[in-house]
Amino acid sequence: MSSENRPHPDTASVSSGHDPTRHLGSLKPPIYETSTFTFETAEQGKRFFELAYGFDRPGEGEEPGYIYSRLDSPNMRPAEARLAVWEEAEDSAIFNSGMAAIATVLLSFLTPGDLVVYSLPAYGGTVTLMSGLLADVGVVTRSFRADAGLDDLEALVGGDRLAMVYLETPANPTNDLFDIELAARLAERHQARLVVDNTFLSPVWQKPLLHGADLSLHSATKYLGGHSDLTAGAVCGGTEDIAALKHKRYQIGTTPSPATGWLLARSLETLRLRVERQTENATRLAGFLDSHEKVETVSHLSLLQPGDPRHDVYKRQCLGPGAMISFELVGGEAESFRFLDSMRVVRLATSLGGTESLASHPWTMSPPTVPDQEKRSIGVTPGLIRLSVGIEDVRDLTADLEQALAAI
Repeated sequence: MSSENRPHPDTASVSSGHDPTRHLGSLKPPIYETSTFTFETAEQGKRFFELAYGFDRPGEGEEPGYIYSRLDSPNMRPAEARLAVWEEAEDSAIFNSGMAAIATVLLSFLTPGDLVVYSLPAYGGTVTLMSGLLADVGVVTRSFRADAGLDDLEALVGGDRLAMVYLETPANPTNDLFDIELAARLAERHQARLVVDNTFLSPVWQKPLLHGADLSLHSATKYLGGHSDLTAGAVCGGTEDIAALKHKRYQIGTTPSPATGWLLARSLETLRLRVERQTENATRLAGFLDSHEKVETVSHLSLLQPGDPRHDVYKRQCLGPGAMISFELVGGEAESFRFLDSMRVVRLATSLGGTESLASHPWTMSPPTVPDQEKRSIGVTPGLIRLSVGIEDVRDLTADLEQALAAI
């Protein structure tokens, strides 16, 4: 569907991808818990396989049929249609976890001898893939920080065959910002793909494809799912790249279950409502923490000031500050533990983006394979707290943080 014919994301979130007349008039998509689908004729079965495996393209008005739930299911298409509109993408694909989405992207577009440069800090699972799986299959990986300029990145590439630039922005857990347009210039010079992990801001507050990214990736477990009741991943991008990802998804089995697709489509109906409320709460909490005597530093995009290079990047590529806060307490691990153990409204857990507020301790709750010195170098210290702000009443959240800070 062309961009001019697309509905607004707020409308697409509710209606796209589901035609009630094709499902016995059901207003909401039924859950199709089946492993396989029957064909009306052998000729139809042949045609479905031709389309599913890319041997032919659909004709005008033709829609691929269903064969087997590892390949596709009716519960995946509404979520994929809605995500594509949100990201202003030609198409999207969903997966059974965020890590499955990341791994499928890397395995689809990288070959032995290729180079990937990726941003740090980043989600621990991403770093583990970069330094583990990719190295095992002969792909070279090198990392860079937010202050790297184009010349620095060119030096990092050297004479190697750059195949992918991978950004996570804002970065987990520090909220570091990376310049998508700068990374796009590097990727274009080398005819490489630019992949952006957009999990922290969601497409409500950031649309990487509009700034030069080829693929926008999500742990859909987080804001897209938004209720802490599903595990999923998503990638949005151009038609050909998404088709390649779907074929790889078929091959390695990273397809989500029908129930996951159904839950994700349901959650996207309230994406903006949830994210805007979470962001409003987070902005107020960031101001409270920034003025507290027991808090050394606070990182939330709402606190960036003109003159700071990060502020320029924020104004250029972000539509809002999001609901993730990282802050460093006065003290270290012992003080952090007393704070975390004293919370009553905010829950202690490692995920993010749900309706409930969650806090975690990145120093001890990140992969143990990351050395302490490396964690410190990317801003993760024993006193750092990561706070995912939910939709609760902000007065209750403020009071909870205040009493927990009083305990240290």
